[in-house]
Amino acid sequence: MQKVLLSVAAAAALSFASFSAAAATHDGAFISVNGGSSQYDISHTRWQDKNDTAFGVTTGYRWVVDRPFALGVEVGYANLGKMSAKLDYSDNFYSDVVNYKQKGQALLVGANGKWDLPHGFTITGRLGVAHSRLKYTANEHLSPAIPGYDVFHDERTSSDNGIYAGLGFGYDFTPNIGITVTYDHYSTKAEDVLLDKRGVDISVYGAAVEYRF
Repeated sequence: MQKVLLSVAAAAALSFASFSAAAATHDGAFISVNGGSSQYDISHTRWQDKNDTAFGVTTGYRWVVDRPFALGVEVGYANLGKMSAKLDYSDNFYSDVVNYKQKGQALLVGANGKWDLPHGFTITGRLGVAHSRLKYTANEHLSPAIPGYDVFHDERTSSDNGIYAGLGFGYDFTPNIGITVTYDHYSTKAEDVLLDKRGVDISVYGAAVEYRF
């Protein structure tokens, strides 16, 4: 009976070791493609639609510092979608609508960490600097046209250095491929657009696919 137990324990240990070797993070470069839903938050504004689609790509290098923990550096790009609003000034004679949009994007430089959990599951985190660019446009659409009347148009852009941070829970299918459910937060400003120092907070809920070389 003792021999049987020892054999079972040895087989389990070998299976666990081979699984860990197959699933564990290793030193090396990676690239991650992500997408999801963005949500804008700006105080004292009345935008009708603050949700849109966001996507991005990140690449970097990660080192195993003390298994199961790994740390790395990353650079990336994020398209943060837009928020929009529409004001309708139409009457019985004219169709007069003004469309407002504010789009965001960011270049990212930061650090990332990864924690390998049992059975291939993972926890990831990221933190860094986001160089954001927000673009505001307002366009009036008038029909029929009024001779001598110039429809309203406004366009402004604003750049800022802010902070981004993210957290994810995922699963590694192989040593090279994993998928993660993610939450990322971008804290920026848009002084040249808003004409004051209000913050622009953007939350992105989504998923990422990572390939490790």
